[in-house]
Amino acid sequence: MPQVLTLAMLPALAGCTIPKAVNPVEIYRTVTGAVDEGRPPPPGLDRGRPNLASVPPRPERPPPEVRDAISAALVANREQSRAALAPRAVPARPGQAAPGDPAIPASPPARASLAGAPAIPWSDTAPRARPPQGGGPAAAPEPAPPAIPDLAPAPPPPDLLGPPPRPELRP
Repeated sequence: MPQVLTLAMLPALAGCTIPKAVNPVEIYRTVTGAVDEGRPPPPGLDRGRPNLASVPPRPERPPPEVRDAISAALVANREQSRAALAPRAVPARPGQAAPGDPAIPASPPARASLAGAPAIPWSDTAPRARPPQGGGPAAAPEPAPPAIPDLAPAPPPPDLLGPPPRPELRP
């Protein structure tokens, strides 16, 4: 009976997987280095070891007065950054430069003016609504289609013709 039970358990054990940490085959491959066979070598193996004599000496510390001045300036900058910004007394007018840097405009550029689109004429092939048949109220007469102009549309304004202006380079 125990032999039959052992034979019945073998197919169940065959379906189990062994974790890599306790698998003897994986442990052997890790110890012998067979796991790393297909990997490229790490960069820098072809170079020699670094020369520690080429490291520059440590720079000398500045005097305490200079360090205290730098610390005081950093404290003042931190306190200044925590203060609320003062609102502008007079709002900038459109087209007027913002205070501080004259290269930054106070408002966005004006909208580009575009040429008007030509009028679309009425077509005679479009279906028209028919008046109701019967004794209903009389239908109003249809308006005549507008006259089609023979002239071409006006050209665009000169500020839209030609290449765009070159950007200003700041020194």
